[in-house]
Amino acid sequence: MAEVPGTNHWFTHFTSRIEEAELEEWWALNFNYNLRNELDAQRRAKGWKIYVTSTFAKFICRRCSNSWSSYRASMVFHYRLRRKSGIVLLRLFQQQCRECKNPIMHKPQVNSDQMYEVLDRLILKILKNCYRVPNLVEEGRAVNHRKTKPHESNLCEACGLGMCNQS
Repeated sequence: MAEVPGTNHWFTHFTSRIEEAELEEWWALNFNYNLRNELDAQRRAKGWKIYVTSTFAKFICRRCSNSWSSYRASMVFHYRLRRKSGIVLLRLFQQQCRECKNPIMHKPQVNSDQMYEVLDRLILKILKNCYRVPNLVEEGRAVNHRKTKPHESNLCEACGLGMCNQS
């Protein structure tokens, strides 16, 4: 798929994967930076489900141009199917630069392959929990770890909120 300048890759990749799944309902993806890694009783009663995962991502400091990688960039999805349409909300957890210690948080940059892998896992959850499609098996995640610096909880947004999946 050719990338269109000025578009969000999460939206285009999500739309592509949903189309490939051939679901009859229309699904939309939106960002929500207030999501938590749990659902309250009211949201559960309204049919919301949750999926917490992580992937490989790069971070680049806008202040000092330092860059770093993480094999466990955290994210949380909330999703539900209601009246022939589905909605997915996504929160990408950010990190602070360890070099300049500027309090600005930086969003992870996830490449297309990793994004597709995350979205494929999400769609398996949607099929299982919203469509009751039985016997879906999530393929084992082949994680090829390279050496990265140790996780610094004080620089991780998810850790600061008690929602990091590092532990």
